[in-house]
This record gives sequence, structure tokens and C-alpha cells, in this order.
Amino acid sequence: MNLAFLLSILYFLSASADQIKIKVLNDTLKIITTEFPIGCACGIFLSGQFKKDGKEPPTGEPAILHDLPGSFSCTPTGNKLCTNKCLDTIIKHLPNSPKILCNSIKYDCHKERAYLFIKNCNSGWINTNLSAGREYCCKDGTPYKCPVY
Repeated sequence: MNLAFLLSILYFLSASADQIKIKVLNDTLKIITTEFPIGCACGIFLSGQFKKDGKEPPTGEPAILHDLPGSFSCTPTGNKLCTNKCLDTIIKHLPNSPKILCNSIKYDCHKERAYLFIKNCNSGWINTNLSAGREYCCKDGTPYKCPVY
């Protein structure tokens, strides 16, 4: 089989997910693949979905999920950039957050806080320990004023 033909097949089979470097040395084919970073995702989880001081990931799906365009480095600095981009998006919608949150969850909630988690690169959910600073109460997809007691 022609080496150029073989290389082109290998390239097209894996080009969609990975970056490929192909080296031919002494009639030996060496293929090196590098995964492209997965972009930044912002997830809003309610306080009942995770242990505040725990290291376990949150349970269930985020109440709100937003994928950001582009990607950041797979480092603490990249995570910080991802967090800041998520905050930029969230701040725009903060005044309507009770309505948005209550419409997006499929259950009632009482005095729950909303926390920002991020996914950057191939990581699982990372708790930013940032919350909206308020409690949310929802009944049948509609927000109501949480009682003070």
C-alpha cells in the first residue's frame, strides 16, 4: 500500500477530534495526536445539589448551562479566565435571575442559593465558590419571595 495513501486515510479518520503529527523514521510510521482543548462551560447548580465544603462533584444536571465560544488553556489561569467569562455573561442576566432559574429547573426549590461551576478543557465541574448572594424560591416554574425566618 502506498505510504501517502495510508497517511491520508489516517489523517481523515482522526482529524475531526485531534491534531495529528505524523513522522516517518526508518520506514516506521509514528503518529502523535494532541487533543484540542474543549471549551469553557458555565454551570449554575443549586445548593442542594452539592456539599459546600465537599470535593465531590455536584449531582444531577446544572440548573443553567452555557457553553462559551473559544477555549482557554488547561491551567489554573485558564480556569480563572473561563470563570471571568462566565461572570461576564451571568452579570448581564442577574436582574432576571429568579425568572430564568425557576423556568429552567423541573422542580420546586425553597431558599436555595445558586453557585457557579465551570468546566474547562477536559475537567469535570469545578466549584468556583461564587454565588449570587441571594436565595431562590420557585414553585411550578415561577419565582416567589422567599419567607424570612
